Amino acid sequence: MEPINTVKIGFKTYVLERPNEIITVGGECCGRCSYHESKILIAGKLEQHEKNHTLIHEMIHCICDRFSLCELNKDEQTVDLLALGIYEAITDNPHIFFMNNI
Repeated sequence: MEPINTVKIGFKTYVLERPNEIITVGGECCGRCSYHESKILIAGKLEQHEKNHTLIHEMIHCICDRFSLCELNKDEQTVDLLALGIYEAITDNPHIFFMNNI
């Protein structure tokens, strides 16, 4: 299966990049999004489940930027908990994303 290289959020398409090193922004982290460059970076050395969680985390930041949710966007703990909850819901219920009659 080909790796995913872009993610579309609203009108903007973000390019996914996977540098091998852990991304550092004021400390160690697993990912980063750049709204102005339309990029999401995810550390390539992570386990797959960590990459998935990190992608959702960064997508939440992109959604917050799109809808000007500035306070939420600054709250890393809340963004991370939302990302974890969404990731768990997706992995526990993958079938619901392919259903037509919900």
